Amino acid sequence: MLDKQLASSVLTIGCSYRHPIGGIAQVMNNYERFVFPIFKTIVNSGGSNKLSKLWKALFGLFKMFIKLAIDWKIQIVHIHTASYNSFRRSAWYIKLAKLFRKRVILHIHGGGFKKYYVENPQWISSILNECDALITLSDSWKEYFKTISTRPDVFVVGNIVPKPSLKKITKNDNKFHLLYLGLITEEKGIFDLVDVLYEHFDSFKDKLVLHIGGNGKTHKLLELIKDYDLGDVIRYEGFVTGANKETLLNVCDALILPSYAEGLPVSILEAMAYGKPILSTLVGGIPEMVKNHVNGILFLPGDKDIMYNSISRLLMDKTLRINMGEKSLQYIKPYFPDNISKEIKSIYQALL
Repeated sequence: MLDKQLASSVLTIGCSYRHPIGGIAQVMNNYERFVFPIFKTIVNSGGSNKLSKLWKALFGLFKMFIKLAIDWKIQIVHIHTASYNSFRRSAWYIKLAKLFRKRVILHIHGGGFKKYYVENPQWISSILNECDALITLSDSWKEYFKTISTRPDVFVVGNIVPKPSLKKITKNDNKFHLLYLGLITEEKGIFDLVDVLYEHFDSFKDKLVLHIGGNGKTHKLLELIKDYDLGDVIRYEGFVTGANKETLLNVCDALILPSYAEGLPVSILEAMAYGKPILSTLVGGIPEMVKNHVNGILFLPGDKDIMYNSISRLLMDKTLRINMGEKSLQYIKPYFPDNISKEIKSIYQALL
């Protein structure tokens, strides 16, 4: 954890995070729990409709103006962002911070930035170059942002992963329990996964249970489960947090995330902390954490044949699952809170 003097010099900007929904919210929640003894924050996004989101963004700017005007201790503004509306909103906060001559760190999450960048490259690069530092989630993202910006230093800081709350759970069904945690949307590949279970139902019936935790297009998911008659192999758990998530991470034998674009998903890191093998795709920073055929199996997005083969391989080979899980736990230890706190501290100190 940071010392109080250093922590008091940082103002954090980001989404509503106290009851975290989504990766950025979870990261900020972990920062408050594990990094900052004093967590000065301004919430700049949230709400259920466009009007409430606009109000939160504008009111956040007003609160930030007041905060910077009266709190002389603040020297660094640390902004958590993604792409599209999130980045456009963050641009106003960057400009306000620079108006007060503060050091700005832009902490970029999510996996859609390359697609977003081509929409307006000159403006996006100009905003990046107003920052003093960028934080990315993996080495591959660091190299990418170095190609589209010239001024800021670029650092890699992984998402904090809390140490696991391990529980001994006895399963009496002798089934392979597979876990998906994430947004329920086409971009995450969840509907590809449902198709695979439907197309190979006879192979998985009475052998596999897929637990799905998340929000998003839940109506479409539930309709597919009903239409495909997959109630025996898929359990929708709703949006899971806290003890419910811990239970699922203890129960599952592996985690799957067949996503089309990612930064470095929190769900993968959390599952690795529980010693689980990972089935996922060759996108974003995932290959830097999931070594193919070492602590998981990687495939191309949308490749349903390889997805099926990968699931089947882990289902049939318990020894392989155990060995891969042990490797996952070994790889994840640098992401435990004490290590990430040291990395964050060194970045702050370099800017002061």
